[in-house]
Amino acid sequence: MRRTLIALFLVALASASTAGDAAAQAERFLGAWTLVEWTNVRDGETFYPYGENPAGQIVYTPTGRMTAALMNPRPGENPQQFVAYWGSYTVDMAAGTVTHHVEGSFSAGMMGTDQVRSFRFEGEDRIVLSPGGQSELTWVKVR
Repeated sequence: MRRTLIALFLVALASASTAGDAAAQAERFLGAWTLVEWTNVRDGETFYPYGENPAGQIVYTPTGRMTAALMNPRPGENPQQFVAYWGSYTVDMAAGTVTHHVEGSFSAGMMGTDQVRSFRFEGEDRIVLSPGGQSELTWVKVR
């Protein structure tokens, strides 16, 4: 009986530690992030949808809200190269995904959708989000 109780205690302790680690990792999302690179790879070639110096910001709040705006900053370019949306978000640390639950958007087609992004942190101040395929958006934390 005593061994069983010790084993249960150790399992509970490990679970609490894992949950704490996941919460700490999810907290890394909080704050404002500036877009520094957006790449797409097709047929082995890298493309920059909004140029090599895109403009954008994404913000994650502690209350589970998010907003994102991205644009091609080159003057005279197609004005439709602009993405803006907001809503709530959820982080699934085990799956390595963040889901943006879009409530409002510049694009009517995005409204009411769930935009799933895989993520990876690079160092303390950089996160790479991928909406799938060979597209990656690199963000740097605003200090």
